[in-house]
Amino acid sequence: MPTSLLLSVGVLTAAPLTLKKAVSAAPLTPAQKADYAQVIQPLFDVHCVSCHGPKKEKGKLRLDTLEATLKGGKNPTFAIGKPDSSMLLARVFLDRTAGDVMPPKAEKALTETQKEALYAFVEGQPIPADLAKAANADSQAALAAAKAAANADSKARK
Repeated sequence: MPTSLLLSVGVLTAAPLTLKKAVSAAPLTPAQKADYAQVIQPLFDVHCVSCHGPKKEKGKLRLDTLEATLKGGKNPTFAIGKPDSSMLLARVFLDRTAGDVMPPKAEKALTETQKEALYAFVEGQPIPADLAKAANADSQAALAAAKAAANADSKARK
């Protein structure tokens, strides 16, 4: 993990969050929208949408579309270019034993690679191709594991 990421994450987890409604400083660029569609949305689909999607909106937050993600919920999720004030990043980077960690302890955590990609996106930086590829591989692996577990559970019930 880059040192700057570790330092920023330390700031995120050390200070209490008292955020107001976040507003993105500028519209997303086409490259940022592509990063969201190709890397961030698949990550959210695997790890977040079951609780923050069309069927369930915990905290009035939906992460199933770019527009909903940028809108935020009861609390703001993030403002592009302001990772240190991001509620989403703060919760994702919390220690897995913390009560407010996301995804919840009972769910599969994001990998460090996925966290790095998410951080780069919120920071407003392009997600490097090798990081995007690795984060997508982690998302696909998590999806495959979830499907295998669901199939095993379905067979066990029969």
